[in-house]
Amino acid sequence: MEQKFGNQVYEKMRQLQEQGKDVNQIAKILFDQDPQGHNYGIGIILDGKGQPAVTSSTLLEYASAELEQSKAGTYMNSGKVLKDVQQAVLQWQRIPEHYWEYFTLALPSDAGTGAVKTAVEIALQLDPHLNALGVEELGWPAYKAIAKASRLQVQEFATGKPITGDTVLPIYQAGPMNTTGLVHPRDVIQHRAQSAAKTGTYVILDRAYPGFEYARRLATSSYDEVMRMSYESQIQPFLEEGVPCALAIGPTKAFVTFSLRPCGLLLLFCPDSSRQSAWTTVINTTMRARGSAFEHAITRAFVNALLHDRARLEEEHRQALTRLSEAETMWRTFVGGTPLEYLYADNYAGLFRNPKARENAEIAIYNEHIYPVFANQRCRQNVTGIPTDKELAQTHVRVFAEQCY
Repeated sequence: MEQKFGNQVYEKMRQLQEQGKDVNQIAKILFDQDPQGHNYGIGIILDGKGQPAVTSSTLLEYASAELEQSKAGTYMNSGKVLKDVQQAVLQWQRIPEHYWEYFTLALPSDAGTGAVKTAVEIALQLDPHLNALGVEELGWPAYKAIAKASRLQVQEFATGKPITGDTVLPIYQAGPMNTTGLVHPRDVIQHRAQSAAKTGTYVILDRAYPGFEYARRLATSSYDEVMRMSYESQIQPFLEEGVPCALAIGPTKAFVTFSLRPCGLLLLFCPDSSRQSAWTTVINTTMRARGSAFEHAITRAFVNALLHDRARLEEEHRQALTRLSEAETMWRTFVGGTPLEYLYADNYAGLFRNPKARENAEIAIYNEHIYPVFANQRCRQNVTGIPTDKELAQTHVRVFAEQCY
């Protein structure tokens, strides 16, 4: 097959690599330069036509009102309603009320990434002996950047194994893995929680995709049931074992607010009442140092939406999960009998899959005007990139199945 176009795109990819662009940036740049391009390389919900899903109308409405309220040029924040916001977040995450007294909420800037970074900074103040960030193999690549910025080494652990070590700070993706879509069973997560409980280890749980592991259940289950299942599988074991932990929650994917980038939601769980005062001091110091003690207008708007219109936000979350479920169903329909079939078994879910790529897969896939993320001989695909047009979707799946495994 003539692959002149694919070769041209591949050479452009190499040029961007030499300029220091990361793989996610490269996928977006290449897609934007191709009018016929099909987007599989972006980390947001796509609408079935390769375009970003519509931004939360709820947050847009509250953002407009908040901008009107921001005429006075002064510092503003959500301090006076923070306890109410905390309750709203705990309710959204379906965390039982008997745990609420052990939680403290912080609202870091920069969405979920900011929440993870703040959780790391808090950990370093609580334990200055930490010198490494423990991550799972094939975990979110940004963890390495966060570690470097925090002057921590990175220590990788085998998939599914507990992250241990006296000077290691564990971070787990509490949901489908950002890169691969793998969903760990309850016994793996229980083992992690028990391991951390034995040593009193502070653990970071990255909740960028709450409920995404059970999106396909929406056909037979309610949104509330999906969120409860997500809590029970991903969070409950750590709370039951009394593990001090940070839930770094990203609202951008759940509520389709990526363009607005509202605050991250950081829930700190301190089961030892005698340490809560010290934790509060560390949290406040960290937030002040980050500049998050005073908030952007979008953060204040998001807070007001959570307080006054959580049901509308949750409905938008349900719609995002429904789009993911539809896309996963289409993939399942077409990958049967191909090398990619395993990626749509029940132990995989969420926004991404990351199969291995064959030699020269980049050229062949680019040649079809398809733009995933290529890194380390793997091809990361955004599941919602698949078109709603069945004939085109089948063609795309065939191309991926020929080049990936």
